Amino acid sequence: MNEHKNTNHRSPYLGIFGAMVLITLLSSSGLYALTYGSHPQSQQESARIIVASTDQNMTSAATSPNGTGSSTANETTTATATGPNTTIAEFVSNIEQIGGHLDQALINKESGNDTLAQAHTLHPIEEIYASIEEQLVSQNATLNETLSVALQDLSSSVPNVAAEEFGGQVDSINMQLDNIVQTLVPSSELSNSAFNASVVARLLDIAGHEYGEAVANGTIIEMIEYQDGQAFIQRAQDIFNSSAGNIDQSMAHEVEEVNVFFTDLDNAVNNRGEPADVETTINGIIHELAEITGLSESQLTGEEAGAEEQDSVAIISNIKSLLTELVAAYRAQDYQGAENIAIEAYLENYEFVEAPLAALDQELMEQTEVMLREELRQMITNRDPIEQIEQHIGTINANLDRATQLLSQ
Repeated sequence: MNEHKNTNHRSPYLGIFGAMVLITLLSSSGLYALTYGSHPQSQQESARIIVASTDQNMTSAATSPNGTGSSTANETTTATATGPNTTIAEFVSNIEQIGGHLDQALINKESGNDTLAQAHTLHPIEEIYASIEEQLVSQNATLNETLSVALQDLSSSVPNVAAEEFGGQVDSINMQLDNIVQTLVPSSELSNSAFNASVVARLLDIAGHEYGEAVANGTIIEMIEYQDGQAFIQRAQDIFNSSAGNIDQSMAHEVEEVNVFFTDLDNAVNNRGEPADVETTINGIIHELAEITGLSESQLTGEEAGAEEQDSVAIISNIKSLLTELVAAYRAQDYQGAENIAIEAYLENYEFVEAPLAALDQELMEQTEVMLREELRQMITNRDPIEQIEQHIGTINANLDRATQLLSQ
C-alpha cells in the first residue's frame, strides 16, 4: 500500500460549495475537520474531507426527482445523541469505497494495465451503486443520474483514451462524489467525531474482508481484491490522520495507538502478511476508535452485536492460556508463531480489559500493557533465552492474577 502513498493522492475539491465548506470547517471538530483542501497535488484523490451545507441534506427537506423541494424528508436519518446515524455512515462509507476504486483504476491505467483499470471501474457499478442509489434517487434524482452516467462512461472509456484524459474523467467523478456528500449529508453528522470514526471503521472492516480473499501464504491470489484492500485502508488512514489534532487531548494515548496500528497494518499489507494478522490489527484500530468515541465496536462498524461479550475475568483466563501456547511455540523455535500469539493476546484480549482495569488500578493496567504489548514482543524479536521469556511471562501472569482479584470484587 505504501508504494502508492506518496505519488497518488489528489487534493480534495472545494468546488462551488467552497465558501460554505470553509465556514463549516472553522467550527467543526469531527475527524474531517480543518483539513479540507490541505493535501498537496498528486495523482490520486485522497479521502474526501466531508463537510455539508446545512440547508440541503438527508435530514432537511429532500429534493424530489424533478429537482424541486419535497416535504418527504427521511425522518430516520436524524443522528442520536450517543452514536452516529448508521444509514448515513454506511452511505458515506460506500461513497469512499467508490473513490477508492477510482484511485486504483487510475493507478492501473497510468501503469498501462487496462484490464485491472476496467475491473476497478466496474466494481462501483456492479457492487456498490445499488447501496447508494435508493438514497440518491429519493433525495436528488439529478445527482443520481449524473453519477451513474459518469461511472458508465468511465468504464467504457478505459481502452479508448490516454491516461491523462482518463485522469480528467476520474477528477470529474470525484468532484461529483464531493458534491453528493456536501449536498446530502447533514452537517450535524459531519461534525460528529463518532460519525467520522464510524466511516473509518467501516472502511477498515471491508478492507479486511477484501484482503482475506486476496492473500494466502504470502501470495496475492486475487489482485483486484488486494488493491481494493489497499485503497480502503489508505482512505481510512487519510481520514484519521486528517483529524488526529482535533481529538481531545485526554485521548492522546489512544490516538498514538491508532497510529502505531496503522503502521503495523501498512507493513502487514505491503509484505503480504497473513489475513488473520491483518484482521487482528484492524480490530485493534477499531477497538481504539471505540475507546475514543465511547461507542461499541459493533456500533462503529454497523454490524449486529454478537453474543454477550466475555467478562474481563474470562478474557484474562484466555490471555494466560495464550501465553502458555506462546512459551511452547518459542521453545520449538517457532518465533513467528510466538509473536503472532503475543499480538493476539494483546490486541484481541488485553485491550478489552484495559478500561475496566484502569478504573480500579491505572498503574497495574499500564504496567501490564507495556509488558505484554512492547516488552514481550521485543524479547521475541531479540530471540532472548527461553528462561527469560518464561520469567517475563511469569511476571505478566502475576499481574493478571492481581487484575482478576480486582475485577472479581
